Amino acid sequence: MKRLIVGATLLMCSTLTAAAEWPEKPIRFIMPYGAGSGPDSAVRPFVDSLSKVLGQSVVVENFSGAGGIIGANTLARAKPDGYTFGFGNNIILAVNRSFFDELPYDPDADFAPVGLLFDNAYVLVTRPDFPANSVAELISYAQENPGEVDYASGTGIGSGSHLTGEMLRSRTDIDIVHVPYKTGSQALSDLVSGRVDIMFDNISGVQQFVRDGKLKALAVTSGERLKDYPDIPTMAESGLEDFEAVAWGGVLAPAGTPDGIIQKMNSAIAEAMEAPAVVRSNQTMSLTPLVASPEVFAEYIQSEAEKWAEMVELSGAKADAR
Repeated sequence: MKRLIVGATLLMCSTLTAAAEWPEKPIRFIMPYGAGSGPDSAVRPFVDSLSKVLGQSVVVENFSGAGGIIGANTLARAKPDGYTFGFGNNIILAVNRSFFDELPYDPDADFAPVGLLFDNAYVLVTRPDFPANSVAELISYAQENPGEVDYASGTGIGSGSHLTGEMLRSRTDIDIVHVPYKTGSQALSDLVSGRVDIMFDNISGVQQFVRDGKLKALAVTSGERLKDYPDIPTMAESGLEDFEAVAWGGVLAPAGTPDGIIQKMNSAIAEAMEAPAVVRSNQTMSLTPLVASPEVFAEYIQSEAEKWAEMVELSGAKADAR
């Protein structure tokens, strides 16, 4: 018994010493999406700021493909020594666990949540000539014309855009038809040209079309109106209570990363997010910065997983990641 106690004490001292001296070398940051993608563009200014806060280089490594699965699995299998972190979002941590019958990573067991970074509301948009100027009018029109309203999704089946459309369909019991696209630009092009009727997309992706009058914004899916778009009502204000759906992202570590290092990284994240360059970038991309402890982040992941599991089930969408 005495030997075990001594061993445990030595291990604890070693862990505390490692956290106190961390970081002593550059840090890998796994980005499960391609360079120049939306998540990559959103995170780059933060990573630059984080490097300055930590006093060590934080090097982004992109692993694109399979809806973030390749990069997420790379992060999950990394050595938990405090020198590999990565990006996790609502797709990787919440949607994929229901959308895929089998994943190469376990969203709960393989990661240690470190801290949230931001969320990004979806906005319900339609073409200017569509005969609805509000969510209520859209619902009424869809009820009168079942099966005739198309909704596009920018990155296809199982995407946040698709499942938010499913949320609208299920909460209102309207018959609308999903039209999946491979890219957001293709979906937006067809929406603007009138080939499809409505779409949920991140506000950053459609803001210029709305400002130019090429699209109408009916509502945002956040809990509150967006600071930069105070005239666009929320879905809840439009008559759909508890309708909230946002894309979000945060920092993860491989499971087993020392808690002391996770706590130090969480503090560094909060400081890095306050840098002027990061604030400007978030404003430009209409991202809402979030500050949360690792424990709150973990709870948020679970609540989001439950919500999106319901939408995946209602959509009937399934895939196999193997």
